[in-house]
Amino acid sequence: MAKYEFLIDDEPIESNAEKQGEGFRVTVGEKAFDLLPSGPGLYSTMIGGVRKTIGAVANKDTVYVDIDSVLFELKEPTEDEFGGGAGDAGGAKDKVFAPMPGKIVKYLVEVGQTVEVKQQVVIVEAMKMENPVLVRAAGTVKAINFAVGDQVDTETPLLELDVPEEG
Repeated sequence: MAKYEFLIDDEPIESNAEKQGEGFRVTVGEKAFDLLPSGPGLYSTMIGGVRKTIGAVANKDTVYVDIDSVLFELKEPTEDEFGGGAGDAGGAKDKVFAPMPGKIVKYLVEVGQTVEVKQQVVIVEAMKMENPVLVRAAGTVKAINFAVGDQVDTETPLLELDVPEEG
């Protein structure tokens, strides 16, 4: 299960996403929604007894979510706003985790390579979408823990960094 935290009007809202068959069960606050695939990148759910269509697309640092023609923009938090997701080892900056369970599509770095804050380092496919994964700290890639094609969760780091001590 992948866990997320959103800020809506400066109030933290917790959410979870869990794979169920071909779809997902998404819990936002205390409400649960079953999302069923209805096409590439499209899902449907029932909200208030009415069927709604949901689409999502990522572009640079923003994910656009369209729920029945209402558009939401979800932006990557700044370095100060990073709250850490599931399996994030308390916000450890030397480990990089998948944002949700998926499959490794491509690594954009190799062991020994230097990386900068917010650099894309791996692409994870989830919900038929390719999601870039970014590093939270500058450093050097110390270890890559999975191979391309491997299924990953949110609890085990995809890669590890040597991060210089802050002084």
